[in-house]
Amino acid sequence: MNQNGVPSESSAEDAVQPPVTRDDLKKFWIGLGAAIEWIAMRGQPMSVKLYLAREDEAGEALVAKLADLPSEIAESLVRGAIEDKDSPLVAIPAGIWRQTATSDANDIGQPYRLVGTDDDNELEGAIYSVPVTGDRDAQAPGYRRVQIRTDFILDNWPEYTTDIEPSSPIRRVVAQAEVRRMIEKIVAMTPEDLAPLTQREIFELVGRCISDAPRDMVRQFYREIMPNSKPGPRGGRNPDRKLRIQELGEKLIAAQLPN
Repeated sequence: MNQNGVPSESSAEDAVQPPVTRDDLKKFWIGLGAAIEWIAMRGQPMSVKLYLAREDEAGEALVAKLADLPSEIAESLVRGAIEDKDSPLVAIPAGIWRQTATSDANDIGQPYRLVGTDDDNELEGAIYSVPVTGDRDAQAPGYRRVQIRTDFILDNWPEYTTDIEPSSPIRRVVAQAEVRRMIEKIVAMTPEDLAPLTQREIFELVGRCISDAPRDMVRQFYREIMPNSKPGPRGGRNPDRKLRIQELGEKLIAAQLPN
């Protein structure tokens, strides 16, 4: 990219060369900026004019898709470091997407602004906090070093089409053995004071790692692996249980990372 965030272009062909190819999506996570470049270009060179138009459309389409997802799914797909803090990568709250502008054209006083580049890595990305009232202390922080799961990007913006608007992806066939292994891993990694997990918690944790896992399949293996458990909460619950379940989900995702 040049200093304005536009990929280098070939003067001979007046074409923008793609900074992101299909090989870059072999990783479990990809930078948010790289994801937008993939959606816009699909690894193909194009004219500067067409690229600039498609890049804006790509950012809008990505944010709109994330805003329409159930919260637990959206939060399993995108992570970043809290703005202005030296923090690890954490799940980005799902509610942020309906409050995020992607360009001047759709920036109507939204409290967040998506930027396709990050100061430390031009192919990651950022969601900057924009003080609407001028009081920065009253504004929730944004996120830097934003990354997104590549399987989500390829499911919605596959390489065999250049459509910006995501089509309804063909549901991936999930192997029963994959779901069973995941539930067994969840049970093994659950701290003793959190056990046994409820059926709802199992649904949430499996969904964070295998978003296409059918609920009836999860329910079947839940009953086989945890035969004495009940579907919902039983009695009083630790008030920080939900937070600890989310932390367990992050550990499960981290355990899957190949890089």
